Amino acid sequence: MVALGATMVFGSAARAGTATGSFTVSATVLATCQMSATAISFGTYIPGDGTTLEANSSISIQCTSGTPTPTLALNAGASGGTMAHRLMLGPGGATLQYNLYTSSSYTTVFGDGTAGSSTVTVAIGNNSFVTPVKVSVFGQFLDSAANRLAAAAGTYTDTVTATLTY
Repeated sequence: MVALGATMVFGSAARAGTATGSFTVSATVLATCQMSATAISFGTYIPGDGTTLEANSSISIQCTSGTPTPTLALNAGASGGTMAHRLMLGPGGATLQYNLYTSSSYTTVFGDGTAGSSTVTVAIGNNSFVTPVKVSVFGQFLDSAANRLAAAAGTYTDTVTATLTY
């Protein structure tokens, strides 16, 4: 028994040493952004009633901290319009004119920087993945002679693409 106890004491002492080492842990965070938008619905249009229809959208933007200041641009839409006269496509190929603006004063067309339109610079904070930055888009649909002439009963739509460059 004494021999066994001595072996246990010596065995324990032989394992009492320590060694240390270190290693690197890393990750790379890319400058990236995400965005989503709400739809614009002008509601019901009654040709000739003289009413200007207005509706808004909000584009929600999230970017990593340190992302260069992004610029937001909107295209002319998918229905063959221009920056001056965006078009919604309806029944039988009929089109109605509308436009999108950078503010509720409806003076600056929100576009891609061409044909008199303007883009919007987005101020990204350090926590936009926690609190997204919201950019408002102001839509206006006029009871114009062109819209009164073109209006056929039915639903009209367009798809606008927003591009964030950073």
